[in-house]
Amino acid sequence: MRLLVGTIATIILLSMQLTKAEISDCDFYDTVNISSAKVLSNGSYEYDGLLIPAELTGMYTTMHLPDGSKKDVPSHRRGCVCKLRPCIRFCCPHNHKANDGSCIGEMSKDELESHNRYVELSLSNGTVVKRHFQEDLVVQSDLPLPCGDDKMHWIDHTLPGNGFTLFENGTSFRHWDSATLDKRKYCLQHAEFKGDGIRITPHFCHLDSEASQTGQTIVMSISLICMVLTISVYLYVKKLRKLHGKCFICYMVALFMGYALLLINLWNVWDRPSIGCTTSGFMGYFFVMAAFFWLSVISLHLWVTIALPPDSVSRFLPEHRFRAYNIYSWGLALVLTGVVVLADNVNLDKDWTPRMGTTQCWIYTGDNAAFLYFFGPMLLLIIFNIIMFILTAVRIVKVKKDVRNCAQPQQKNKRLNSDKRTFTFFLRLFILMGLTWSLEIISFHVRQNELWGMIFQVADYLNWSQGTIIFVLFILKPSTLKLIKNQRNPIREWSATVSRSREGRNTTTGTEGVFLSRA
Repeated sequence: MRLLVGTIATIILLSMQLTKAEISDCDFYDTVNISSAKVLSNGSYEYDGLLIPAELTGMYTTMHLPDGSKKDVPSHRRGCVCKLRPCIRFCCPHNHKANDGSCIGEMSKDELESHNRYVELSLSNGTVVKRHFQEDLVVQSDLPLPCGDDKMHWIDHTLPGNGFTLFENGTSFRHWDSATLDKRKYCLQHAEFKGDGIRITPHFCHLDSEASQTGQTIVMSISLICMVLTISVYLYVKKLRKLHGKCFICYMVALFMGYALLLINLWNVWDRPSIGCTTSGFMGYFFVMAAFFWLSVISLHLWVTIALPPDSVSRFLPEHRFRAYNIYSWGLALVLTGVVVLADNVNLDKDWTPRMGTTQCWIYTGDNAAFLYFFGPMLLLIIFNIIMFILTAVRIVKVKKDVRNCAQPQQKNKRLNSDKRTFTFFLRLFILMGLTWSLEIISFHVRQNELWGMIFQVADYLNWSQGTIIFVLFILKPSTLKLIKNQRNPIREWSATVSRSREGRNTTTGTEGVFLSRA
């Protein structure tokens, strides 16, 4: 009789457990699927050596997704195991490994024997301990991936600034941007690192503050094509190949090379670190800085030719100006690149070294080293350009006032209009490059704030679109299109010039005839 009563009670208890809804006061991401776990007579479950009380189990018919929505799944029982023992949340089965942000399958026998099974865990009292991921923690590998089907980023602890901290409560702290992630936003998986074997590392989603790789590629590719078209037009049209036009061509060549290398590096063509990656980074740095030096040459040339008296120009600048401009622009860019190479190879504090080719094929941008070697010189050149353009603008205003009081205003007014057109032309160029890179400098200082990072994505896309904007502003304007048309029809242009010359001579002859008849 007692046996019968006990059996009936057990059946009733199990029936109650089977109909129990989701576990109250337990986050879905603190649970595991215990459908295949051993059921004990008191209604508790034995899972992976852990005893789970009946009140910490429940039936689930949905899966909670990272974005807060739910997805219908077959009914199954889950247990709130993370309330009983610290958990470790894996992206895929714990005996699999990831490569390039995706799970690639089970590890080999040798890899299973040699991989690092320990993680450092920060306890609630602040102490840091090493824990075996299977023996000391509960493995969760059936939770939905943080990014769905998208490829994940991972933290490479071998690179500077890429540290992370795992906490006992399941959260993770990302050092480089001081972001705290719960288990909805990250997962862990075995990954292989050069010189450090296979170990567990966090994986996370693409940041909202980072531009899409595909979008960046499309924008930069169009921009590079427009740069080539702009350079081609300036080389084709003879009237555009004056001194300031030659400087503009050099500026565009430097900008094209710098952006082309940045685009190549975007797609991780080179391994990091590697000689190819580091060399590509130094070359990209050289050409970007050369572009800034050429812009400063253009602003200096405008000031000298517009603001200074003609007799002062020859004293202020050497006879072969274009040669001097080349030595200045390419030479100083080479000097700065040499400084960066030297700083990268001497025994300085790592916080003061460029660390070219470590996290990317560029200067490390995780701390103030980027400002010291890149944004700092850039800011100085932007300030120099601002001063030059202000001085030139002041001179143009002064000349405009003088023209009004001049005895022969027509000739001077013609020269003034020409200077104003040239000044306006390059002022647009400076505003475009100066504004976009100034926003980049501001973006660098607010990079750890996700909201500001999203806002300054606009500056990134403007920066990558410089070639496209320059092509629209400088090539598609009516005056340039007219020059291209005339260049294609030199006979028509020559005929127009001869016609104007004849009209001038006829007018002069007619006037002389009037004077002679009067005499």
